Amino acid sequence: MTDSKRTSPPKFLVSEPHRFLKGFLAHGGKPVAMPGALPESLKATILEMDPEAGSAVVAFEPDERFLQGGGLIQGGIVTTMLDYVMAMAAFTRVGEGRSFSTVSLTTHFLRPTLPGRHIARAKLDRMGARMIFASGEFLKEGATAPNATATCVMAISGS
Repeated sequence: MTDSKRTSPPKFLVSEPHRFLKGFLAHGGKPVAMPGALPESLKATILEMDPEAGSAVVAFEPDERFLQGGGLIQGGIVTTMLDYVMAMAAFTRVGEGRSFSTVSLTTHFLRPTLPGRHIARAKLDRMGARMIFASGEFLKEGATAPNATATCVMAISGS
């Protein structure tokens, strides 16, 4: 999805890149821990952010605190991880000083999510001046079929 050698944002960005994208690019496109209390507890690591493709890949490794009674990752946590990766895809194109919030999020659970390391991938399907449409998938690392997929709509705010 991304050229790991990229060290500057693509020319099509009309504003200063968002701090999440700048932080990732500052590490030379190498994996970087996602900041924040919840991403830290989910052991979230940004693996890819590609502004040209409008995509992102994030690894998660939720621990036993996120298991439901049957020993599986709780569905709301899977949805949260998908929301995070779709947000990272949006941050590849939303400039500094602007933000967005998810206004609609639909998750389809395709199989149980077992503990362990998971990979979430997302891409922007459409982006206008006020709305972003994105989709994502959530897989156990090494798997070929997703455990869950999601789509979302985000409303852009800020100057």
